[in-house]
Amino acid sequence: MTKYHTFWPRLWAGFLDGLVFLPIGLLDSYLTAPERGAFVLIVGGVISYTAYWLYSVLLHARYGQTLGKMANGIKVLDVSEKRIPTLRQAFIRDIGYIVPNTLSLGYLIYLVVAGQYVRGAEVTRLPGQILAWASLAWFLLEIISMATNDKRRAFHDYIAGTVVVR
Repeated sequence: MTKYHTFWPRLWAGFLDGLVFLPIGLLDSYLTAPERGAFVLIVGGVISYTAYWLYSVLLHARYGQTLGKMANGIKVLDVSEKRIPTLRQAFIRDIGYIVPNTLSLGYLIYLVVAGQYVRGAEVTRLPGQILAWASLAWFLLEIISMATNDKRRAFHDYIAGTVVVR
């Protein structure tokens, strides 16, 4: 087994990291009720739309791993394989999530401020659907790129200059 065979550990790491955010997901359903008011909706949106990528960026820059990666024995390293990613590399690595989440947050805030918010509007209206399709395209690009090279580097690893190893 080579140190670059990380597809399944990465998949399970993503699942475990998702479990870390289950409480925020449950809280999100409470906070996104229109009757909560503009302030709560916006604060809830900021938490919901930034928590995961902040978790990912900060843990990768500090430890080279999220909790899910720690549990699965994999680590993100600089492409030199001599050090963990810098904060810049960790940020670039998650840019495919940061951009659509930031745009979604901006759209949510717009809907709330314009008095047009109804539960789920930020994802069901056209701008939200475009962002969802863009996120799906990014995910597919990640899977295809990971499957087509010996070091199993996903597209975000290429642009950030990183590699995931066992």
